[in-house]
Amino acid sequence: MHEFKLIEKIKELTKNNNTDNINIGDDCAVIKNISNDKDILVTSDILVENIHFSLKYYSFYDVGYKSAQVNISDIICKGAYPKNVFISLSIPKKINDKNILEWYRGFLDACKPYNIEISGGDTTSSNDYFFISITLIGTIEKNKAVLRSNAKIDDNVYIIGFAGESDLGLKKLLSGNYDYNDKSIQSHLRPKIFFDKWNEILNKYEINSSIDISDGLLQDAYHIAKESYKTIEIYKSSNWNLVNRFFKSDNTNNSNSTNNNEEILKSILTGGEDYAIIFTTQNNIPEENNLIKIGKVKEYSNTYIKFLDSNNKEIYFNSLGFIHY
Repeated sequence: MHEFKLIEKIKELTKNNNTDNINIGDDCAVIKNISNDKDILVTSDILVENIHFSLKYYSFYDVGYKSAQVNISDIICKGAYPKNVFISLSIPKKINDKNILEWYRGFLDACKPYNIEISGGDTTSSNDYFFISITLIGTIEKNKAVLRSNAKIDDNVYIIGFAGESDLGLKKLLSGNYDYNDKSIQSHLRPKIFFDKWNEILNKYEINSSIDISDGLLQDAYHIAKESYKTIEIYKSSNWNLVNRFFKSDNTNNSNSTNNNEEILKSILTGGEDYAIIFTTQNNIPEENNLIKIGKVKEYSNTYIKFLDSNNKEIYFNSLGFIHY
């Protein structure tokens, strides 16, 4: 079984019909039976050296910063506010105290805008590789969490943030020929979260469903569609240049430019690790830089996700995004 099938099996084994809690199956667990006026959100992530990051091109500061952002993104995309974090590190002998303190500096800098409190964790040794386990807790007003499972027919599908730039940056890092100041490199090493703009949208519009892009835009839109039992259509004609600084908006006949755009679009759709937010709403929200409409929610029709060209013809991909195994 690959990752998502295994998660479904675990979900079946652990299903509890006697609780209102939202457990396995979303970006966070939503714990409803602890507080009378707040729901508690909990997310947990593991980052493994040479799987999620390489110390060949990541600084320890970068790894710490990204370790925080990937968890903060999970809490924020549900409309919640991050509060307390637990950090567990498994440290090999090749990593010294100075390295770990640099990791913490990066982690704390990412946490500063939210005043997240480090509340505990654990450290242990490791034979060869650096393992990081983060558990982040957030809060939200009762029954206000924005879930994957509530997309409505005729919802518009939007994305807020950068898309595809992290994958472009990773490809440059893997090539060995790169400049740390490159915007795509920075998008990969230190992902940006559009927290303030997302909060403005939440306060102004009624958002039905959401997810952050960690595995790829198509893959994560698929998760919304599957949990909501809908079909989501994503359109090639969307204004991708507003969420990707490398995608060209001009209608040039230059074949090199066209081919480059196709490669960038593939990164946008299947790359992952952007931590942008896909969300659905009945509202029509004006597009702007880092905020575009990319599709529509439809009644379920034999498939959860479709990518359509300007002639409404479906385009297929070998993979919708990243799967761990």
